[in-house]
Amino acid sequence: MKLATLPEGGPDGTLAVVADDLTLALPVREIAPTLQHALDAWDEVAPALEAAAVSVTAGRAAEAFPFEPGLA
Repeated sequence: MKLATLPEGGPDGTLAVVADDLTLALPVREIAPTLQHALDAWDEVAPALEAAAVSVTAGRAAEAFPFEPGLA
């Protein structure tokens, strides 16, 4: 699972999961709004983050968008 912080949504940014090939990203605000939130609640959110990562890597996440690593 690859995670990124997008430069939006406040001073801590917005958490996103990224496809294994780094081509797509999916914001996961509903699971964990920030990376710090995900780390603080890891046991609770990790299964949902992993499911989102599988979905975006498989190209099944409708809200995914092209990922630009230099912007994250």
